[in-house]
Amino acid sequence: MWQPPRRKPLGQRIRDAGGFYRWFNAALIRIAGPADVGVRPLPLCRNCNTNVRAHRGTGVNLQCPDEP
Repeated sequence: MWQPPRRKPLGQRIRDAGGFYRWFNAALIRIAGPADVGVRPLPLCRNCNTNVRAHRGTGVNLQCPDEP
């Protein structure tokens, strides 16, 4: 019957990783994935499909820019 491979004790795995912080960071990245860095696309308005920063107002009270 298949059995998972035996793991080293937790203390040994932490020492092998270079300390608790590095071990925890590696485990966290394995679970959550790498950090999301870089340029994200700006959100678009659902009504006029333009950049939300081009609108007037804030939150729910956004007003679409006047069309030329």
